[in-house]
Amino acid sequence: MTVEPSQKVLTSSRRKFSGETVIGIALLLLALLFYWMAVLRIDLHRTSFLDLGPYPDAVEYFGQANSILRHGQPTIQIGYDRLPSRYPPGYPTLMLPWLSCLPHHSIYAPFRTNQTIGLLLLLGFFFLYLGYEKPLAGGVATLLLASQPAFITYSRASMSDLSGAAAAVLAFALVYSGLTSRRRWLLYAAAVVLGLSLSIRPQLLFFGPLLISMALFPGFRSRWHWLLHCVSILLAFLLAASPYFLLNWSEFGHPLRTGYDFWVPSLTDRQMPFSLHNLPRQFAMLWQEASATRTQFRVSNLFGTGTYFVPGFVLLSLLGLAFCRFTRFTFSALLAGMTFFVATTTYSFVDGRFFMPLQFLLVPIATLPVLWVLRGGQTFRRRLFSLSILLLYLFSCAGYPSQSAFPPKANRIQAWDALQGLGTRGRSPRYQAVIEFRRAFSAHPGVVFSNIDPVYLNALLPSHFVAAPIDEKHSYAFSRLWHYGKSEATALLENEISLHHPVYALRVPPTNPAKNSGPLPDVAGYSWQRNAISHPGLEVMTLVSNPNSSGPPPPALHRP
Repeated sequence: MTVEPSQKVLTSSRRKFSGETVIGIALLLLALLFYWMAVLRIDLHRTSFLDLGPYPDAVEYFGQANSILRHGQPTIQIGYDRLPSRYPPGYPTLMLPWLSCLPHHSIYAPFRTNQTIGLLLLLGFFFLYLGYEKPLAGGVATLLLASQPAFITYSRASMSDLSGAAAAVLAFALVYSGLTSRRRWLLYAAAVVLGLSLSIRPQLLFFGPLLISMALFPGFRSRWHWLLHCVSILLAFLLAASPYFLLNWSEFGHPLRTGYDFWVPSLTDRQMPFSLHNLPRQFAMLWQEASATRTQFRVSNLFGTGTYFVPGFVLLSLLGLAFCRFTRFTFSALLAGMTFFVATTTYSFVDGRFFMPLQFLLVPIATLPVLWVLRGGQTFRRRLFSLSILLLYLFSCAGYPSQSAFPPKANRIQAWDALQGLGTRGRSPRYQAVIEFRRAFSAHPGVVFSNIDPVYLNALLPSHFVAAPIDEKHSYAFSRLWHYGKSEATALLENEISLHHPVYALRVPPTNPAKNSGPLPDVAGYSWQRNAISHPGLEVMTLVSNPNSSGPPPPALHRP
């Protein structure tokens, strides 16, 4: 029996599709297995993550989430005062589903939120490619994303950076799908996602040029029709972004003012957030990452190896630009990406995490040369070049060569260090102190003076407790509009005595002895008595009246 040429082509394409599908799914499963081993299986209770570092970022995110759930407002609590946060409420809002159902006093919510976002990113990458019948490309891209050090680190973290990067990726994916399938509503969805993302990371505003994709959309009936949609997509973006600016207006009196103006006005007065003077420092940081020569401690050291990307990924991304086809999408995407890159390189805060959205968006570009090799683009004369591309991909997935830990150790393999749990060792002394205190005194609510961050304590303690600093040595001492020092602590103490409320002191050894608080607030006729649950890592004291004092005694407490 003879086979027609059309049947041969169909059979060949089916075999190719079947083979690519099997390889793509295998790479996806490998990426998910690595993600489970490096992120999902970590026992958070055995790590220092539950301290919610760095201060005050992660603490304020968690405090806002608890405030939204309890009071319907994204505030932080210090003493009896509910105050605005430095940071926007988008990421705390994403915590709410986990916050409402988790045990352990919901402290796992920030981590479960990022773990979920990371998992959705991996699946989203693969199924987006699969929807366009590119399973092999989906598998290659998903494995490359899963092995990025920054992706692993911030999937473990209690920070907003991963959710901000995910929002940017989603906006780009919607624009790509809208232009490819000629569905205009997907472009409007991208505008809404990009607008809402400002409530997570305001710097994502610089991806705004992505909306030029509407002007490039094919098939408009007339110029008026074209102009109507161009204006409409801007309105959709502005409406989606408006909650963030309205919140700033209501809290700080101006839509462009933020919590930094409230808490650290000297910082915002002293320097512009974006300046060309920041270029040398930003490029020095990027070069240290690309050449694996960093020397500084970074936020990423708290949750992982301290590395964001490796040299192989940079080379693959640069090489992938040569494989890009110039389309309506690539024009709008490159314009948005370059705008974001230029803005971020002039930002006053220098940290590789601010470039994470670009890093994730470069993953599809970095996979293009790999796909060229896997699909037979190589010839005999180009075999060495093809082998070099495959080695770059393998080195990028393995994360070699790179640096890990602090002080940085050279010639490390990121994948191996991630599987070994580098950056996850240790315990959380602050969280353990809160748990012991809750267990002992939950039946006797009162005011707690502590050297533990008051926002952290108020979020973890039951709502009938109130936590306040011991004195002015805390992370909220630089505001011109709100002040808490020794006199405020003494006034709070006197008020609680007059109301016959129990008064406690809770102290842990500070990580930085130079920031140790002074003596506890004192009132005549009362003294502090060390409690039986105290030990070298935890000091708990209760306020008691002196025997000869005429003042009202605090309520009697049952000794634990």
